[in-house]
Amino acid sequence: MIVKKKQIIELLKIHFNYENFRPGQEKAIDSVLNNQDTVAVLPTGGGKSMIYQLPALVLEGITIVVSPLISLMKDQVDSLDNVGIPATYINSTLSPKEIEKRLENMKSGQYRLIYIAPERFYSQVFLKQLKTLKVSLFAIDEAHCISQWGHDFRPSYIRLKDAIDLVGRPPVLALTATATKEVREDIIKQLDLKDVNLIVSGFSRPNLHFASLSVSGGQKMSKILQLFKGPELGTGIIYVGTRAKAEEIVSYLNEFNIKAVEYHAGLDADSRSWVQEQFMKSEADVVVATNAFGLGINKQNIRFVIHYDIPGTIEAYYQEAGRAGRDGKDSFCLLFHSATDRYLQEFFIQGDNPSPDTVMSVYDLLLQMDEEKEYGQDNLLFTYSEITKNMEVSVPEMAIGTCLKILEKENYISRPNERRANAFLKKKVDFKEVKEQVSNRAKNQKKVLEVIEDRLSQEVDSGWQFSLDEAAVIFKMEKNSLLRAIKSLAEKNLIEFRPPFRGTEIKIIKRVEPEELMPTLEKLKEKARKAYEKLDLIENYVYTKMCRQVYILNYFGERNSKNCGVCDNCMQGKTLKTENNKKRQFLGNY
Repeated sequence: MIVKKKQIIELLKIHFNYENFRPGQEKAIDSVLNNQDTVAVLPTGGGKSMIYQLPALVLEGITIVVSPLISLMKDQVDSLDNVGIPATYINSTLSPKEIEKRLENMKSGQYRLIYIAPERFYSQVFLKQLKTLKVSLFAIDEAHCISQWGHDFRPSYIRLKDAIDLVGRPPVLALTATATKEVREDIIKQLDLKDVNLIVSGFSRPNLHFASLSVSGGQKMSKILQLFKGPELGTGIIYVGTRAKAEEIVSYLNEFNIKAVEYHAGLDADSRSWVQEQFMKSEADVVVATNAFGLGINKQNIRFVIHYDIPGTIEAYYQEAGRAGRDGKDSFCLLFHSATDRYLQEFFIQGDNPSPDTVMSVYDLLLQMDEEKEYGQDNLLFTYSEITKNMEVSVPEMAIGTCLKILEKENYISRPNERRANAFLKKKVDFKEVKEQVSNRAKNQKKVLEVIEDRLSQEVDSGWQFSLDEAAVIFKMEKNSLLRAIKSLAEKNLIEFRPPFRGTEIKIIKRVEPEELMPTLEKLKEKARKAYEKLDLIENYVYTKMCRQVYILNYFGERNSKNCGVCDNCMQGKTLKTENNKKRQFLGNY
């Protein structure tokens, strides 16, 4: 232990050029080196990844790192390679042959760390290969994803307990930035951790200046523009509740020559990478994003985070706001709130907490579909919308997805694969005769018609199957703009359009009468109750008169905290001595 600890301190300087550890890092590393199961809760930007990266260099065997960030794994591995730490990753972007090659390289000692997406643990072939490795540490990033009480529950994390057993039950390191006492206890329970060393380094971020501003929905956009017209803000993030709002705000800011880009789950991999690159290089002033953006984005100089809509929980808010100021310099976190904001979050809660009756109805429908499937077909393949259409009562697609998560978590079904297919486009009328139906202001629609006539007439006459990525190149348009234009032409009945098929493959594992699910589903009511309770607490944060940092720290169980002195409530009636104009803007003193 002593020898390894000396090596760790030397490696900290060699690979990362740091002289000292951050709060919580050293205790967690000591726990790992003592072969203890460890749960470490460090604030966003607290250096959680170093807790497994450094021990991986001195422990015998491989360190497995479970991460939900498929889109960022390559970046993380490249960063480690740049500082001389041999690492690789395995996820669904690789071919079976490449996966096998990387596993063989691991057996021969070429890598110290292997990043694995949790979905890989569904594959029996992969598990069999994994069993042959000598695993010295099993690290789980974003460990709150394993808890149904957390703000980002993912069923694939439930399988990690079995994976840990499969590789010989090595010491486990569970890492998170946002876990209440209840979530921490659930992480320990779900992973079946023994003699756990729980390390909570504290949630305080003294360099963050928190403020909340109650405005009507119609005023939010002008308030944002007002901020950008003041002193230079630097680079930042604006979080929104919906994709449509992200697109709207980006268009608005671009009109005023503010370099803004949008990010949401609907973007393809290339578009996401481009946005991340623009942001990391500070070539974009601001990313307007849904909560799909931020995990794994290691940008130190984010100067502001604005929440256009209130998030659903304090955990989600603090994780997102905490992406500001990782370099320790003053940064600003502004939360807008209007009277209608709660309705959007209530919609999300309803989608994320379907009633037991809805879950039973979805399960019953899956059983019927399984009985009626074609001979020789192993699994079911369908879209959420197909299930929605067959439900007896109206249920949002988001709730369908949650029902499938619940059934998967309880091991009634498995979802081995996501399936995708091309979009379809076919001409319904002669374009030359209907051009007057398209307004001259609808430039993108006009452009689509012109390109089809000039280059794709024959294909579209007979029916054209295409990927939106390829089409965006052909039409020389951004993919989202192209999709909106095509949908508008379809609504005018000028073309027939079928969007890309994005389906879920499902295998029925257990067959019971739907009513037999009821005992298992009783806890759903408690989960929904807690979701509304958490929404009340984030809404109370908006109106509180106490120090905002103290309010948040109390939520996470840190009592007797001192006032931060820099949030809007602490600054009431005080004279601002530095950066007066900029701070006053963020504190809402317009």
